[in-house]
Amino acid sequence: MMDFLQNQWGDLFSALGFAASALGLAAAAWAALNARSAKRAAIEARDRIGRTLTVADVQRAISLIERIKERHAENRWDAAADRYPDLRELLYNIEARLPEEYGEMRADLLWAAELTLEMENEAVGGAPSPENTINTIRSLNNMQDVLQRLASSLNWEER
Repeated sequence: MMDFLQNQWGDLFSALGFAASALGLAAAAWAALNARSAKRAAIEARDRIGRTLTVADVQRAISLIERIKERHAENRWDAAADRYPDLRELLYNIEARLPEEYGEMRADLLWAAELTLEMENEAVGGAPSPENTINTIRSLNNMQDVLQRLASSLNWEER
């Protein structure tokens, strides 16, 4: 055996080096796959958290619209006017957080946010004409419908 080692020691070390290289390459490939998996998992977690926050904001906006409609029904227009800035901020935040594939809904949210400013300006002066009151309630109902469709869409993606 000693005679073999003396004559073939270079071949033996070459074989050991090859084995070590193969193990190192396998370890590097495994680490790269794990890194990609970890990155993918992090992106998925971020998206899930963003979707959850968006759904919570959508639910808050729907609730806020309900409170605004109640104040209008109670003829407390100034109190309703105080809530419009909060609603507008929520609508802009929801729109900003939505992915590009929600293009139409994003446009609807921008429309709704801009409309809240007009409704706020009308409400500041007290009760507007009966026709404007009806239009305000219709607009609020339309906003609520957009938000409810968005919430359903986002909740469906969670499944």
